[in-house]
Amino acid sequence: MTVLAPSSETAGRYAGASALDHALGDPSDPGNPYGFAAMVARDRDAAFPEAFRERVGPELRLSFVPTAHGGTMVGLDETLLRVRLAARRDLTVMPATMFSVTATCCVLIAGSERQRAEAVDLLARGESIGFALSEPEHGSDLLNNECAMTPVDDERFLVEGSKWLVGLGQRCTALLLVARTGGRGPAAFSAALLRDRPVSSARSSVPRHTAAMRGVDFADFEFRDTEVPGTALVGERGRGMETAMKAMQLVRALSTGANLAASDTALRLTTGFAAEHEVAGRRLLEQPHPRRELATAAAAVFAADVVAVTCARGVHALPGTQSVWSSVAKAVLTDCSEEAFARCANVLGSRGLLGDGEYAPFDVARRDNAVVRFIDTSPVANLRLVAMQLGQLSATTMARCETDERWLTDPALRAAFELGADLPELSFDELQLGVRGHDPVWAALPTVAEACAVVDTEATVTERLRELSTAQELLHRDIEHLRATAGSEFGSAPELIDLAERYCRLHAAACCVHTWWFNRATALFGTPAADKGWLRAVLGFLLDRAEGRNNRVDRQDAAELGTTVAELHRTGRLFSAVALPLAESGEEPS
Repeated sequence: MTVLAPSSETAGRYAGASALDHALGDPSDPGNPYGFAAMVARDRDAAFPEAFRERVGPELRLSFVPTAHGGTMVGLDETLLRVRLAARRDLTVMPATMFSVTATCCVLIAGSERQRAEAVDLLARGESIGFALSEPEHGSDLLNNECAMTPVDDERFLVEGSKWLVGLGQRCTALLLVARTGGRGPAAFSAALLRDRPVSSARSSVPRHTAAMRGVDFADFEFRDTEVPGTALVGERGRGMETAMKAMQLVRALSTGANLAASDTALRLTTGFAAEHEVAGRRLLEQPHPRRELATAAAAVFAADVVAVTCARGVHALPGTQSVWSSVAKAVLTDCSEEAFARCANVLGSRGLLGDGEYAPFDVARRDNAVVRFIDTSPVANLRLVAMQLGQLSATTMARCETDERWLTDPALRAAFELGADLPELSFDELQLGVRGHDPVWAALPTVAEACAVVDTEATVTERLRELSTAQELLHRDIEHLRATAGSEFGSAPELIDLAERYCRLHAAACCVHTWWFNRATALFGTPAADKGWLRAVLGFLLDRAEGRNNRVDRQDAAELGTTVAELHRTGRLFSAVALPLAESGEEPS
């Protein structure tokens, strides 16, 4: 099999990300300060990745900030790839350089021109801005938060209360605080950008460290009648929680880069092992069971890749849908990455548990990846964000799910899914707390799935496309049945979370179908244009997970996907639809 390079348009869009990876060198080189051995050493010592942070900071710190606000963003998809390629060498470099994303996005969404300039200037100087939202007594139950910001007069507030687990809390020089200012529900909270004494006086002197990402510090803040100027208020009073929820949509989209980075390391190490290690005179990669395990891990990584990259593009092209789409991406990426590690561990065996040696990076990356599941939005809270919109999405989408050929050339869908295509400028003003109307990714699925089946009548692919359309109809039917039986309790029905999980898996499958359709003239995952091998395998994987099953991919998919992964590994290319050449490829970046 010949691994094909991305199209010139795609490679050109992501050339900066590829160049960064080449500049950081081969991560398997034991002497590389930005490689796997250095990651393992820092993890052992619980050391902050100071030198790595300084090296990639100029490439990452402002890469999520639009140029109109003084940033360096090409597009959120390009930012995602930069982050992924840096973090595949050590996941801690991502929070070390980008834990300011949430706070900064809050300021960019709602802050004054002065505050926006201040936030961007802080990041440009290498400083960080903490995000103080959660409280120890309430966790993800944010509407019951108690930390209060009480007005003294027109020019001052007094802050009283606690915030906890603020990322880089020991290092941040500014703090975006979301606190109660009066009223009820989400409108009871306001945001403020704190600097200097209000930050230093409230900061706990005892850092908190998680069980993984061991070099990254968290800190608690305790406010005791802390005076804050009225000019610190970010946006209108009573809009703080709304602003934070919108900012979290971008954060969830970008956090997928950590899962992709860790999964890439896991799959790369395991593929290399399986290609070389022999049992009973045969390489593991040639043996049916290990090959199916490895191919199932690859299906999980490929599904995650498509969902993450297209979600990042969707923030530009379909910003009004990101209240759902970014939550889908968070759910799918955390689950897929954890399954990829589990499948890879089955192939590596005891080597995946060793704290030193050639496969020690696998253990570090697996522990670090597990932390990402709980950063920013907890799994249950994230699914609730999907569940609370299912009723409206089902009702409006059912009305649009008839075949309509206009979807096949829809400009917004095309912008989101055609890799390498230019994107509209990111508009913070178009982010919404909930989807208004239908989700075009979901509504277009019957039309695009039917068109894909017509282009290639290969029986297994056609059957899986048909299964996907049927699964979509059954999910709508189950949502409407629950609405009819639960009545006024529909929004709090426990079954709604299960339906939300199904929606996430099927939405991911829809993203894969759209990605194939809008890139059918492009080489994806290093395979020839219009090849459906990867699509067949990933659809089978996602349909299986949507039904609550955890099967390995079948033998046909394992044979084809195993070959694809082995060749991407052999030629040093990214395990991605955008199969960029990596530092270990020996190729010069395009």
